Order: sequence, then C-alpha cells, then structure tokens
Amino acid sequence: VFIVLMVVVGLNQGMQPIAGYNFGARQFPRVKQVLVTTMTLATAVTTLGCIIGETFPRALVSIFTSDAELQSIATRALRIMTASFPLVGGQMVISNFFQSIGMAGRATFLSLTRQLLYLLPCLLILPGIFGLDGVWYCMPTADVLAAITAGLMLAQHLRRVKLGKV
Repeated sequence: VFIVLMVVVGLNQGMQPIAGYNFGARQFPRVKQVLVTTMTLATAVTTLGCIIGETFPRALVSIFTSDAELQSIATRALRIMTASFPLVGGQMVISNFFQSIGMAGRATFLSLTRQLLYLLPCLLILPGIFGLDGVWYCMPTADVLAAITAGLMLAQHLRRVKLGKV
C-alpha cells in the first residue's frame, strides 16, 4: 500500500511547482491541465494498486508472513482496505493542489479530514458494529468520505476561478 502511495507522493511533488507557478501567472488553463493530468496518473496508479491488492492479496501477504492464520486475516484486511484505493490518488492530489496554489488552510483541512475527521470516529464506531472487520472498514470509509470532501472543495474552487473570484 505504501509503495503505491509513494508513487502518488512523487506525482504530487512534480505537480507542485508547475501548478504554483502557473497559478501565480494566472494561467488557469495550464493549472487545470496539470491538475487533471496528475489526478489521472494518480488514479491510474492507485487503481492498479487496488487491482493487485484485490487479485493477489494472499501472495502479497505471504511476502511478510508464513503463518496461515495471520495470512487469512491479513488477506481479508488487504482486500477491504484496497477496495476504495482508486479514490485515494485523486484525494491526495487535490489536497496537494491546494497547497501548491497557496491555499494552505484548505490543504491542511483536507490532510486532516481522512486521519482525524473521518478515521478516528470510524475507529470508535465501526469495530463495535462489525468486530474485527470494522477495524478494516475504517480505512475505506475514511477514504471515501475524504475523497467526497476533496471533490466538493475542488468543485467549489473551480467555480470560483471560473467566476473570477480567485
């Protein structure tokens, strides 16, 4: 999971100076182009990670342990956790995008949504409902909610840019 996320981090680092420079130069079509390109690539990478995680979970888990019981638990966990992975790339890019264009408050808020605003409450609620699976459901639930939040914030920003209220 972290290997896939590190690729997305690299894409974000490549996007930052391009988005920031062009935003400052008020070249909004270029900003949009780098955003769309980075989101597309990040989504492709995380979708590939999802496909691999869903298709070969036992093989991936067996790299780290030979214990059959642990493999069984971890295989199920990996499948649950990677189910929402295609959304993670876009959410990470949107958060980084706001940082790139100098909107640190929005970037910070989006960075905190997954870990604090959504994941912590899920950890308090879902295990009580679903048991051990509830622990694993926390991550995809937080990912989906964070992606929706990021998408709504990006849509609002793009409307403002279109209306000249940047």
